[in-house]
Amino acid sequence: MKRNKNFSFYLLIFICLVAVGFLFSTLTLSKDLRSKLENMRFVSKVYDRQGKLIGNLFSHRRIWVSSQNISPYLKKAVIATEDMRFYRHFGVDPIGIARAVYQSLRPGGSKQGGSTITQQLAKISLLSLDRTFSRKFKDMFYALLIERTYTKEEILELYLNSINLAHGNIGVEAAARYYFGKSASTLNLEESALLAGIIRSPENYSPFKHPDTAKGRRNLVLKKLMEQEYITEAQYKTAVTKDLGVVPWQEVTSVGAYVLDYLRDLLIKEEGFSEEELLWSGYRIYTTIDLNYQQEAERIMKTLPHYSGEVQPEAALITLDPTTGGILAMTGGRDYTTSPLNRSVKAYRQPGSALKPFIYATALEKNYTAASILEDRPLTIPLENGKVWSPENNNHEFKGKITLRQALRESVNTIAVQLVEAIGIPIIAQQMERMGIKSLVKEGQVNDLTYAPLALGGLTKGVTPLELTAAYTSFANHGNYVKPSALIKILDHQGTVKKEFRPEKGKPVISPQTAYIMTKLMQDVVENGTGWRAQLPKRPAAGKTGTTTDYTNAWFVGYTPELLTTVWIGNDRQEKSMRYKEGIIGGGTAAALWGNYMERITSHLPIQDFPEPAGIVWANVDPETGHAIPAWVNKNSYKEVFAENKIPESASYKIWRWFSSWPKKGKKEKSPAPESEDFPDNTENNRIEQFETLNFNY
Repeated sequence: MKRNKNFSFYLLIFICLVAVGFLFSTLTLSKDLRSKLENMRFVSKVYDRQGKLIGNLFSHRRIWVSSQNISPYLKKAVIATEDMRFYRHFGVDPIGIARAVYQSLRPGGSKQGGSTITQQLAKISLLSLDRTFSRKFKDMFYALLIERTYTKEEILELYLNSINLAHGNIGVEAAARYYFGKSASTLNLEESALLAGIIRSPENYSPFKHPDTAKGRRNLVLKKLMEQEYITEAQYKTAVTKDLGVVPWQEVTSVGAYVLDYLRDLLIKEEGFSEEELLWSGYRIYTTIDLNYQQEAERIMKTLPHYSGEVQPEAALITLDPTTGGILAMTGGRDYTTSPLNRSVKAYRQPGSALKPFIYATALEKNYTAASILEDRPLTIPLENGKVWSPENNNHEFKGKITLRQALRESVNTIAVQLVEAIGIPIIAQQMERMGIKSLVKEGQVNDLTYAPLALGGLTKGVTPLELTAAYTSFANHGNYVKPSALIKILDHQGTVKKEFRPEKGKPVISPQTAYIMTKLMQDVVENGTGWRAQLPKRPAAGKTGTTTDYTNAWFVGYTPELLTTVWIGNDRQEKSMRYKEGIIGGGTAAALWGNYMERITSHLPIQDFPEPAGIVWANVDPETGHAIPAWVNKNSYKEVFAENKIPESASYKIWRWFSSWPKKGKKEKSPAPESEDFPDNTENNRIEQFETLNFNY
């Protein structure tokens, strides 16, 4: 008796709420609801910088199809399973809800859903997927309004095009093609029953993941069709004997899946768009991505060999336009299908020696030169904790006196440590941050404000491939750091511009002369040093390798005059070494991948050298002192590049420069002082001849 009273009480509450909701929706929600539902027909699509389609912003397949192009079997199967009184209720089914409440309250009763197809449509299109009490009543209210706005056939069309049918398939047309290789209009009885059965729990009733469970569910749908007299008993008995009939499963990932994930996060977290807006508004999103580069990046990732270990190393690749910061290609792993984690933006890893160029750039800004001579020798560095640190080179050998150029070319550890020691940790750290290394840990017991993290790249948190690539724009973009960008403009489904994006102006962080000198030093790394495997046929390239302790991370960051690319290789467990019986993976492997990729994507570009800025001087250098000298003073001299205001001039060089810069006949001084007198035509030649007879100490 008490149970009947409870049932009557709940039913009364339900009827009252439905009445209130109907009145409320009638007064206020009609226009907004219609707009949202109409937008369900559109999918936000992403395009590359040339207008080529990359894919849907959300990683699902969706093909809208009209009601008349959906198999009658499928419509009947869905109604029989999900909402048997669909054509008789007004959006909410009091009988179905009463039955569900009764089953839930009675002892031993099972929980049943009372949602109609119209309520499910409201939940899919207008509400969150949470199962709160308030959300349940909201979908009732919306369902009432949907029924007032659309016909039953229109509601069914909206619903069948919006349901999740597993494996990224949204709507019956995409699912029909995916599971059966045919259109939704040609589905037969048992195929329709299988799709209708998936609706209740897409993951559990997937015919690929759980074929036996899916078959049982299909047969239950067939039974409901028979019980509701949509089919005969003979049809039922024939259909339940059939196999599932799905085509062989082959998960195919569209090009740019990592990019689509990145853009979705970027638009929601940084640009203020809601997930609902992006999902249903049918935006056309134009990006800086180059689809040709993206395809090549994904292809090159799959060429990384498989090794003998149980855990295979992963990889990431980023390509930027160094002048604008535009992201041209992005991959976050070997294959999105097997590993969708986007390591290019979410994996923080120690950069190793790929961090050294920032130390060298700081040194050049502080009056060191490419010809400066330091001694590669054993070091003993006292630490704040009282211990002593003795850094070693990779080959455990010391070369003695070497130039900065040679030290970077051969990635000598002790020289990097000495530079940090001489310049100062705070100055180095500050300059790294200015140049784009944003993730330095500066506080806590373990931090980066010590020698090993800064000099050798053993950072506490590490950097992402995108962060490190962006920081290298400081070199590739003439001393200007450029923030990465991926968006050009967003149009609505009618073609009206919703929002336009302009790349941020580059921020000067080092002088153009320092950037050029660093480029020439890193060009030497590629041509004669640790990055030799990144060489491009007849095309200049500059870059730096990076390998962390015990081969846990391998990097190559490099650029041509047009493009900047980073390749990272490593295991997802950072402590896992990449030592395999087939060989060791280090910066050289990353450089080889970089070279293969860059050779293909630059093949259509004209070959040009790195542009030399004003204020650059090439001078002969005495290899013993590192000072500039006239070429004739020492036959073993070599050419080196300097900023014109930072040439380490020997006495002989100063005098030679003074004589060789003597004003020619007819030439006037640039200063505002009175004009100087003209000199005879042979004055300069006579001056040089006299100078060359002198013997100077230098």
